[in-house]
Amino acid sequence: MSDNPFQFSIQNAQFSLNSAEGCPDFERVRRVMFRQGEGDRVPLFELSIHNNIKVAILGRPVASIADEVGFWRSAGYDFVSVRAGVRSIVRGYHPLVQEWRSCIYGLDAAVGGWAAEEKAFIRDRRDLEDFPWPKPADLGGYPDYEDLDNYLEAMARSLPSGMKLLVQLGYIFMGVWQLMGFENYCLKLADEPDLIQELTDWLGASQLAVLEMLLEHDCVGSVWMPDDLCYNSGPVVSPRVYRKYVYPWYVKIVDRCHGAAIPVGLHSDGDLGRLLPDLIACGFDAIHPFEPPMNDIVAVKRQWGDRIAVAGGIDLKSTLCNGRPEDVKAEVREMAAALAPGGGWLLGSSNSIPDFVPVENYGALLAAGLKYGRYKQRRKGV
Repeated sequence: MSDNPFQFSIQNAQFSLNSAEGCPDFERVRRVMFRQGEGDRVPLFELSIHNNIKVAILGRPVASIADEVGFWRSAGYDFVSVRAGVRSIVRGYHPLVQEWRSCIYGLDAAVGGWAAEEKAFIRDRRDLEDFPWPKPADLGGYPDYEDLDNYLEAMARSLPSGMKLLVQLGYIFMGVWQLMGFENYCLKLADEPDLIQELTDWLGASQLAVLEMLLEHDCVGSVWMPDDLCYNSGPVVSPRVYRKYVYPWYVKIVDRCHGAAIPVGLHSDGDLGRLLPDLIACGFDAIHPFEPPMNDIVAVKRQWGDRIAVAGGIDLKSTLCNGRPEDVKAEVREMAAALAPGGGWLLGSSNSIPDFVPVENYGALLAAGLKYGRYKQRRKGV
């Protein structure tokens, strides 16, 4: 790969940006999320890209903040996607949680990961009271950095002009059931709803406290809430549960972001059809990723595009994982024709870029996005 951040070449996927388009400009993303019409081009968008893919594209290990920023800039993004908030607790890799679970369960203190039913962190009220809750400033568990503010300051020093941070906050519904174990969570919904409320409120209040810290940093351009609410067949639990426990916290977070003129988006897997009216009523500016075939992102934009921006659209399973570069290019061109006009679309995968996406297909996604997402060329029919 060239050291020039405005050029990229990988196998048959090539693109070259002119100086104006090549400079990072978070206003592209902001314009889309606030539905303010077309800019120069459709912004490229991903929340999560596997480190192996980053290494393959960057051509060197991603071992520092400078490397992380270098990847996102080289690939054509206007932001760097980072994580903050309670994820390190929920996933079990926060140092306090590692130590606690090692003492309680005899598990390897260095192991984090997804919640396991038999090793749920919070099974009852006693566990809730005994859990080693970190202070909001210490939630991230950032190695080599004292706290969140220290980490954000280091990030800000590495960002080129025009580039911002896209911060993933999220994990309210997911946070509660993963800390409790899903079966236990469902039983407590019926048997001990006050426990569900208390844990949800702790997570929500913690996320809101982290948000206040984020908003003190000019490098933060947007906040996203990853919180998987649906299976491929519909909501994980009754929408009544979300309305009672989860959405009130979404509204508080959205309102605070809007008070600071920061756009805020939601990420949820699965079939979002039944939840869309409620999620839009929460005030989110954009929703991601509208996984096919359960969701039709074109139909969603047609129906709801005056109230939300849409993000994603390029089929992860069928096209990015199992297609060829030419299939990726063709789908990007088709989606750009349907979704780019008028703005309101962030171009990316229908979920994320895991390590099993062929790197040449990811390169084709970047190349085609920057080629077919140029509004002036689209108006000329290119």
